[in-house]
Amino acid sequence: MSWVARKANIQGDVWPGLPKRFQTFLFFKIRKPDEFKTRLRSFADEHITTAQEACDMKNQILEAKTQAQKHGVPAKILALPGVNIAFASTGLAALGKFTFNEAAVKKDRNLSKIFKKNQLRGGLFGKGMYDDLVGEGWDEPKELRSQFKPSAGKRLIDGVLMVTASRAEDLRYKVLRVKEHFLKEPGSDDPDTVRYSNDPCLEFPFTSHGRTRPEKGKEHFGFEDGISQPLIEGLDEVTPKGKEPKAVKSGLIFARHDGDDMNQPEWAEDGSFLVIRDLQQLVPEFEKWLEDNKHNAPFAADSDDPKEKLAAYLMGRWRNGTPVDENPHHDKDPSLFRSNNFDFHPVDKHERCPFAAHIRKMRPRGDLNHDHAVIIRRGISYGDEVTPEEKAAQKSDDEKERGLMFVCYQSDIRNGFNFLTTRWASNHHFPDRKANFVGEHGPGIDAIVGQRLNHHPERSIGLPDGKHPTEARIGLDRWVIPRGGEYFFTPSIKALKEYLTGPPDYPPELAGP
Repeated sequence: MSWVARKANIQGDVWPGLPKRFQTFLFFKIRKPDEFKTRLRSFADEHITTAQEACDMKNQILEAKTQAQKHGVPAKILALPGVNIAFASTGLAALGKFTFNEAAVKKDRNLSKIFKKNQLRGGLFGKGMYDDLVGEGWDEPKELRSQFKPSAGKRLIDGVLMVTASRAEDLRYKVLRVKEHFLKEPGSDDPDTVRYSNDPCLEFPFTSHGRTRPEKGKEHFGFEDGISQPLIEGLDEVTPKGKEPKAVKSGLIFARHDGDDMNQPEWAEDGSFLVIRDLQQLVPEFEKWLEDNKHNAPFAADSDDPKEKLAAYLMGRWRNGTPVDENPHHDKDPSLFRSNNFDFHPVDKHERCPFAAHIRKMRPRGDLNHDHAVIIRRGISYGDEVTPEEKAAQKSDDEKERGLMFVCYQSDIRNGFNFLTTRWASNHHFPDRKANFVGEHGPGIDAIVGQRLNHHPERSIGLPDGKHPTEARIGLDRWVIPRGGEYFFTPSIKALKEYLTGPPDYPPELAGP
């Protein structure tokens, strides 16, 4: 299939990303599968935003900015609403397109053939995030939002509709149209007189909302976000320069592309696994810790701004995006604000960027010489700005939560999100083979997203101090609280209109958990 055809088949948030200043996550539960399929088939034609359409949107934004600069006026904010849909394993099971009863299915010769041909591979997708990260991982159940926890043994989410826009009023209008499509009574097509069904094909148990901060592009800790996305061979036309990471095979993001080793069924082609994770951020506490510890970190104490230098050590970038590997002293060079032209060499030292800095944990570059665990991030902040009262108390108000709706895509959850968070971010001894340079306790945990259980070593990070091996180590608090989430699959447009809306593969008694 040509890339032109693929762009018309891929959902736009996977690549190149839907333009968004505002986003609503409509988590849904399927009640009447047959009716839902009928409505989904027309929905795919009328509402789903493709990769090609998302590219066109970004071109419109670029043209508006160009014209604004030409005339010396602010660029007009365009509406450009977008919609994508993804399904949890329970949602595919509700459609009869996934089974949790593999042993029973394999006893039937015909169903066994269907299973081998059509079952979506990936054990973590089948489990869902709760069983993965609570049952076998490091999430604390009491910290999770109730909607992300099973009730009476059953998961509450079958899928998610993601609606985006650049203006709040356009988002509200689009969300209303999306809901109407699935909730209205049959034949109630006039928007002015639409009637909602008392027995709809799905329900929306809960909704989450995100929006960009006033400092557009920055998350709540104040760091520039969305830098260093992987370039995809065949899609991204940008050529990496100098030490910038090389483009990766599209199969690390899309099912059945070159580089995907999952052997997914034919219907999954051009689809991608989606992870949504609610990460609450304790911003006043983070700022307090930086202030309290700014003179405890070697090389930071003598900086013109010790607090900001310590923050840069933890992230691996100054808050404006300048990589500490390119400039560990200050963030005043505009040419470095979003630079990716670095590779952490020499990898036997961390005098510029700590081994356990967040960006080095998540993308080790020269430490591994290649990308083999790759995700595309599409998250958005949520919640209000820190209030003067919170700043004064140096403590977050329980009634004013804020954070990041972390969103990422990959062709394999285990080798993508799960690997990055458990094997790298939360592992005190990754990057590997650094004990000779940083001591027996290893580089340390990712200060931003690393997790630990009670029997694990205390949270800490090794910092450069000019010694060999380095001895400096600083204890860390926790400023990011995982509040739950779910694993999904984002199908292609073709799959939405054909396979997923076709007859079920399994009877209900063999599909559901």
